[in-house]
Parts: sequence; structure tokens; C-alpha cells
Amino acid sequence: MADGRAFALVRHGGTDYNLAGRLNGDPSVPVHLTDQGREQVALLRDRIAAMPVDLGVRTRFPRTEQTIAILLEGRDVPVVVCADLDDVLLGEFEGRSVEDYRRFRDENGQEARPRGGESRLDALARYTRGFERLLEVDARAPLVVTHDIPIRFLANAIAGEDPLEGSVHAVANASLMTVGEADMRRGVAAMRERLAAV
Repeated sequence: MADGRAFALVRHGGTDYNLAGRLNGDPSVPVHLTDQGREQVALLRDRIAAMPVDLGVRTRFPRTEQTIAILLEGRDVPVVVCADLDDVLLGEFEGRSVEDYRRFRDENGQEARPRGGESRLDALARYTRGFERLLEVDARAPLVVTHDIPIRFLANAIAGEDPLEGSVHAVANASLMTVGEADMRRGVAAMRERLAAV
């Protein structure tokens, strides 16, 4: 594929779990956009409408399915699912508070896996695969609707910081980050380097 590709990365709109500070890493749990979340996405739609999107990519979660449907409403754009960009699998922390999970992570480190879940390093490896797959797709301007953590890890990696511990600590709901192909490749390489350093 020629140079000049641009990847539009969007975090899904707000959900009731976001409002309550609860966590969801299981795509079978029906967590949906709130009315406010749908409004957030609708506001972003005008910006997306001006972009030459030729492929939609979402995760297995209902909130990303709803978000991309709003963003691409009225456009004939194929949409595929990339499970590698799913939210972090939380296991025993499914449905629990953000504070509970952060406490576990702070006490046990990035390599610790909650029962039935994955570690942050497991997630980093999966996200690296997911972004590598994006680089392989035959599309010049993919719109990728995913979650806070994969976008955050990539943004930190592109900035030359630790993907897991860089200065980007959160990505707002219904926010857009546009990444050129060279930056995407640099970020993925940095994520691979971080995994190799374990």
C-alpha cells in the first residue's frame, strides 16, 4: 500500500458504566451508549463526514458497534470486527469499580493477571497484533472505533514513551485521534520493543 494512509482512531461514546466508574471487558455483557454518549458521537459525526473513510473497524463490544453505526450513518462503508482491539479482559474485576482494578494493578504490577482475565502486558501484546493487522488492510483511510486503553498505549508509544506508563493517562469518550502510516508503524515498533524488554 502506498504512503499517505491515515488511520482515524475513535473511542466509543459514553456508557452507563463510564458514568458509574464501573469496568467492562467482556463483550457479551450488554453495555450500551447512554443518551449523552449518543449525542457525543453525533457531534463527532460531522468531522468524520469530511473524512474519506473507506473501511470501518470496530471491536466486539456493543458500544463500539453503536458508535460506528452513528458515525457512518448514510455512508456505504464496509465494517469489520477486530477482536484484537477489544477492551482489556478483566476476569474477576468485570463490573467492579475502576478503583478496585487500579488498586490490584498498583499492588501487583503490569504482569499480574486477575483471575479469568489478562495482564496489561497481555493486552499490550494483543493491541500490537491488532494495530499490525490494521497496517496490513487494503484501505487508505480506516475508521477504527475502539477503547481507551489501545488508543492510549499507541499514543504513548508514538510519543516515544512507555506505552503502559506514558503521559497519556486517559482518552475521552467520542474523541478522535488521526495517525499517519509512518507514525502508526513507529508506534507499533515501540510497542514490540516494550514487549521484548519484559
